[in-house]
Amino acid sequence: MLLQARDPLFSGFNSAQEICSVIPTDYHAPVLKSCTVINHYLQNHASISELPESVTELVQLVFQRIEDELIHTFRKETGILFPCIHQQHVQSAHLQPKVIETMISVHQVLIALFRKLRELMNHYIAKPDWSKEFKDCIHEMFLLETYVFRWIQFEQSVLYPQLIRIIKTGKE
Repeated sequence: MLLQARDPLFSGFNSAQEICSVIPTDYHAPVLKSCTVINHYLQNHASISELPESVTELVQLVFQRIEDELIHTFRKETGILFPCIHQQHVQSAHLQPKVIETMISVHQVLIALFRKLRELMNHYIAKPDWSKEFKDCIHEMFLLETYVFRWIQFEQSVLYPQLIRIIKTGKE
């Protein structure tokens, strides 16, 4: 389920407000659901027999950092950025260019963390003798990476160009 039929990547948007209303449901929700599944597995398996102990600890730390970064970023988007974009449409409030730079740097941090997780998890390739639960967790990690990269690509190719235009012109 990499792309859904109503995937916004293939839809036209008339405004940044429309984009901001789509992101929480179509992008944040699958990411958070995936995080919940992975977190549940990792909490119930403090030691993963299929991995060396040192790798297990690193996987848990890297995943926790990814989850924390995502939750914090999603809260900033839904609690600060998106309301500001909606408010700008109504009141001519002004976004600062630093907002986009900050979000892009967060995206870069997430990409680096996923690179590390992928390396620790052998590029999400499971061995045949591993438990079904662990294979499911590996698959969910792959899905999480896919969802996050899809969200990053959408924001950088659809939302940010609109925001840059708003910043430069003061209107949509």
